[in-house]
Amino acid sequence: RLVHQAKDERGTVNISFFVDTIQDGQPRKFFLRRYKRGVQAEELLFEHSLINHIVRQRACPAARVHATRDGRTFLHLHRPDEAEGAFYAVFDYLPGEDRYTWVGPRCTRPELLGAGRLLARFHEAVSTLEPQGKRVEPKTLELLEVIDGLWVDGHRRPKGTDFDSYLDAHFDLVRQSIAETLDALREPKARALPQVIIHSDYHPGNLKFEGEEISGLVDFDWAKVDLRAFDVGLALWYFCVSWEAEVDGELRLEDARVFLEAYQRQLLGGPGYPPLSPAEICYLPDLVSSGNIYVLYWTIRDYFNKDVDPEEYLVYLKHHVASARWLGRRENRDGLRAMLPSLPMLNGAR
Repeated sequence: RLVHQAKDERGTVNISFFVDTIQDGQPRKFFLRRYKRGVQAEELLFEHSLINHIVRQRACPAARVHATRDGRTFLHLHRPDEAEGAFYAVFDYLPGEDRYTWVGPRCTRPELLGAGRLLARFHEAVSTLEPQGKRVEPKTLELLEVIDGLWVDGHRRPKGTDFDSYLDAHFDLVRQSIAETLDALREPKARALPQVIIHSDYHPGNLKFEGEEISGLVDFDWAKVDLRAFDVGLALWYFCVSWEAEVDGELRLEDARVFLEAYQRQLLGGPGYPPLSPAEICYLPDLVSSGNIYVLYWTIRDYFNKDVDPEEYLVYLKHHVASARWLGRRENRDGLRAMLPSLPMLNGAR
């Protein structure tokens, strides 16, 4: 019996609800998701097979997807005012505090350690999975080329706001960042980096906390098979890049070191999935840059295709530009590269 429902106001892509019920006299809580327009059934098969795999393995604190009466994990329903309908799924509700969003997080050292270890456990768990379905989004290298085209297209069709003026003023800087990142990831050694199922949206807003412990990992709908080290680079961008005005776009090297050491030590010495290799670590600066460009893709795609607040999205754009500028400076990359050889690795582990 339905007792209460409330919309999740934190969602930016899908529409979701917290749902309270009574079953056999006992209160139960669930999470109902209405997926964004355009998602395909094979993408849901991929996401849900991934989630239920890591739930069975007890590798990560993820919410189980509930099956329908016919055994599927989602429904495709049409409301009277809809032509194409939408996909729905019901998940267990995960306890804990929604402490951060993806904007402006500043995690404590214990939180960074827990986040690094959890991402490692996720990669290890999914390395044994043969998923159903697939994610249709291109892999990193191909997607960077798509983003470059979208950046150019946006420059040609402004909407007449301050967002467009800022894009125009920094068009060449971002275009150069995309080109340099593409050049690095086209190198044969980069193309040969290990691939695994990646979360592809691993940020503090997708974690739940109880005290300093992580009690939940959510939002697997961007997951796909891609470079494992891209997932780590994207996480570094989300967890360790400052948003404060005077240091906007600056990668906090000590936070990055804490996160990476936790990731490496979680996988060192175990019988399963290995830690980042020297080759993967070598490309981390480029993969942090690709993480910045990847989230920029969401920013400009939303801005040009939806009715959004230009001032809100201008904040995001300025952050992407500041990050591209910081990563484009040789002395900053040298500082990041100088820290990386000290990380624990299989060969010459420290």
